[in-house]
Amino acid sequence: MKPIKTWILIADGSGGRIFENTGPGRGLEPVEDRSWTAPLEADFADQPGRSFTTHGSARHKMEVHAGHHEPADVLAKDIMEELLQARRKNLFERLILCAPPAMLGRLRKQLPDQLKADVTAEIAKDLVGTAPVELPAHFADVLAV
Repeated sequence: MKPIKTWILIADGSGGRIFENTGPGRGLEPVEDRSWTAPLEADFADQPGRSFTTHGSARHKMEVHAGHHEPADVLAKDIMEELLQARRKNLFERLILCAPPAMLGRLRKQLPDQLKADVTAEIAKDLVGTAPVELPAHFADVLAV
């Protein structure tokens, strides 16, 4: 019988990583080449322009452009696009999302319809800095690790 591959995304606003479980008692293994880093804040923090008033020499800041994107939003979109490609290649059957509440909301917003059925659990925790050996304990309620 073929093992069911479960991918666990552990992310926050600065990056993310995938771990894989292939069945009960198999633990979690990091998946090679499946990690992301958010774009630098400097790429998005361009200062608004300035303009002169119609009378006198005073200058004022202009409004920030409405199309401004947060690095965490771009990160969530990139992650979901790559997960969709991986699912199309049948690299996993189930997906667990683990991120702090704000990032989890961003991931949900970017979650493609084709992946919604594969998400078996969502955990609102920040586990990015957790040592890999300690991770299985955090998933015992949703996965036989």
